[in-house]
Amino acid sequence: MQVFLFKRINITYQNEKLEILKLIDYAVGIYFVSKQYNARCNILSGNNAGVYASIISENANEGEYAFLIDDIDRAIKYNNNFVNFAEIRKKQLQSNSKYYLIRTNGTTEFLNEDLISYIERDNKSQPEFDEGVFDKTTDISSMYASIKKTIISQDEQIMQILTALFKNHTVVNSDLDMDLIAKLKENILIYGSTGTGKTEILKRISKLYEIPIVIEDATSLSETGYQGRKITDMLEDLCLASNGNIDLAEKGILVIDEFDKLAEKSGDSQSHVSRLGVQRSLLKLLDGSLFYLGDKKFDTSKLTVVGLGAFTGITNGDDYRNLTTEDFMKYGIMRELIGRFSKTISMNPLKKEDIVKILKESDFSPLNTYKKLFEMLKVDFEFNDDFIEYIAELAIAKKSGARSLKTVFDDCISSALFRIFVGEYSSISLVKPDDENNKPYVLTKMK
Repeated sequence: MQVFLFKRINITYQNEKLEILKLIDYAVGIYFVSKQYNARCNILSGNNAGVYASIISENANEGEYAFLIDDIDRAIKYNNNFVNFAEIRKKQLQSNSKYYLIRTNGTTEFLNEDLISYIERDNKSQPEFDEGVFDKTTDISSMYASIKKTIISQDEQIMQILTALFKNHTVVNSDLDMDLIAKLKENILIYGSTGTGKTEILKRISKLYEIPIVIEDATSLSETGYQGRKITDMLEDLCLASNGNIDLAEKGILVIDEFDKLAEKSGDSQSHVSRLGVQRSLLKLLDGSLFYLGDKKFDTSKLTVVGLGAFTGITNGDDYRNLTTEDFMKYGIMRELIGRFSKTISMNPLKKEDIVKILKESDFSPLNTYKKLFEMLKVDFEFNDDFIEYIAELAIAKKSGARSLKTVFDDCISSALFRIFVGEYSSISLVKPDDENNKPYVLTKMK
């Protein structure tokens, strides 16, 4: 399998906001199905070797995009039927366009030379974000109200996260002494069961907040001297998100997702040799130190770092409220590292009634997204409370929180969608299956 990795760059060019994809790597991977019947692509070459492609592509809205082409035969032919991954990667990087422009309708096109020159030169023009200024639409109360529409049953957590971020922003843009700023600024660790909304809250904030934010994946990080992404790569990404304005990037927000995957557990045969090394590297980042990005210096003293992790198995059950430093240490996180996060926030576990509420109220509920699809298809769409209860039970059984809702919903409706696309039906009603009708839907034929 071929894997093309792109980096998203948001710029303002001739008074128009543009989304650019920059080709950053090409790799070869092996496609397989895990014991849990999940399709995976393990990347074997390039800068992301050893990482699952799905881990990268899950963060497609903020960061790296993974475009997968299931065509390893063609990749091998490119290298005269001899699998030399390094040579294949070199040829593909040379043969593909370096930049693509994404239009609002989803189409892509090559960039013209003027726009490429604008991106690549050391641009000193006005950055996309105005330093030290909040947009009128991004005050804390409106952001709180907006995020609550998407993330259900985490009201207190959303409030705590926003409060910490706004406090940090106020502090780092003040005239206070640096020592006092260091004492007031908080790094944040957010933890809780899978599917409770940790990553989604930060994704929503990144769309609303007039401050550069990047969301990185801890599983791709490696200690200096090992293959993989380095701490400085994350800082480079913040500079890109700031249109090259390093002063603005230094006051940005670095989100490290899958933070729990850095844990070094004793007796773990799958333990990666560089995990402790990455933890030590993060100490320097969190302490506020100088990093060299080429000929530029990046000072992390004013940087806000947010760690996100499920920490599966750290506690019996799904109540994370009373975790201690010792619990994190037993899990495999260094005491020094956990101590650098002065603000810790535990997510509420999701019960069946929470899943039902998400289905009914969240902006991202599959019921609401499919409603828009059927409106576009001019197909009447309805469902009842029994169906919602049924979907919630299936999602709870998967033990993945709200994350499994889309999968469960798609499984229920996929066969009906095929018949609707054929063009024979004018309406669909979603119902709980019973002995007479073992399908979770009823279709009505066109008259």
